Amino acid sequence: MRGRSEPRAAGAAPGGGPRGPHPLPLFLGLLLRESGGDPARLRAMLDGLARYQQAPAPPETRWPAPLARAGSASLRPLAGPADGPPVLLLPSIINGAEVLDHGPRQSLARALGAAGARVLLLDWGDLAGERRLGLSGLVSRRIAPLVARLGRPVGVVGYCLGGTLGIGLAAAFPALVSRLALIAAPWRFAGYPAEARAGARAAWSGIEAAGRALGAVPMALLNPLFWAIDSAAVAAKFERLGRVPPAPEALAAFAALEDWAGTGPPLPLPAARDIFAHGIGRDRFGRGRWRIAGRPVRAEALRLPLLDIRGTTDRLVPEATAPAVPGMARLRLETGHVGMIVGRRRAALLQPLSTFLLSD
Repeated sequence: MRGRSEPRAAGAAPGGGPRGPHPLPLFLGLLLRESGGDPARLRAMLDGLARYQQAPAPPETRWPAPLARAGSASLRPLAGPADGPPVLLLPSIINGAEVLDHGPRQSLARALGAAGARVLLLDWGDLAGERRLGLSGLVSRRIAPLVARLGRPVGVVGYCLGGTLGIGLAAAFPALVSRLALIAAPWRFAGYPAEARAGARAAWSGIEAAGRALGAVPMALLNPLFWAIDSAAVAAKFERLGRVPPAPEALAAFAALEDWAGTGPPLPLPAARDIFAHGIGRDRFGRGRWRIAGRPVRAEALRLPLLDIRGTTDRLVPEATAPAVPGMARLRLETGHVGMIVGRRRAALLQPLSTFLLSD
């Protein structure tokens, strides 16, 4: 069973150790730059950072025992009737899967279960042990065998890079997938701004060298890349937190999301290389150069019901990275990357997604 019997202490990160952001010196440098030399703004940002670091840790996520395992990955039943249409939630390999089951009131898994789906979660576990697997191997040797154990095609909901892997699963193993919903999933990496791609390419050489020495790529090496996408917004949310003391529930929600966004097990070096060098650097996915088990993966060749969901203010995975598939249904929400899953506007996602997944 995933989880601990006791909650973490205040100021502790998931898995133990001090709460982030990590690496803290680089984050402090970001705040200093974004303050523009204004002492009042910097003080507000630092006060917000202190409030986050001192907030009580959220309770550990606890999930049912898995139905099956493949390497570090496991298939967990989360919600819904046992005889309902099976729906697989595929999370990103960056950060944890907890965002898809984020408390009883904001859980995408529980909402889909209440609509009648048998909701299953692909829990990646500790990917640091999967040192030889790139994205192709994660699909062919982890996701596909677990889905095959169910004995029938499943509807798949892929969030962020989980959607990228979902496209790979549907293309390479079409008999396993009945329909595919993509939520903020990057595919055409050439759709990222040229400056962001250049920055990622420049940073990758150092990250790769460190990953080789460590055997995997820790989140502390990746966080600065994500901060750089919209550093002004990163600083602004801590400034707001410092200027206006939040209610305890609001602070707890903020801390839980920051813990999730800034932590996660190290990535296998081949998988990280696929994302940053082959994806952002060369756009192998959008150009049809990705292969799984010898099969080419081309999103435009998919022949199954497909729904693409995007946030109009999503800076992490912008609209231009969406796949171009003839006949693909589209849903656009006025929200950001995480807000469409756990934010106030998530209600606009649930009904169309449930209808798509559960329609005959």
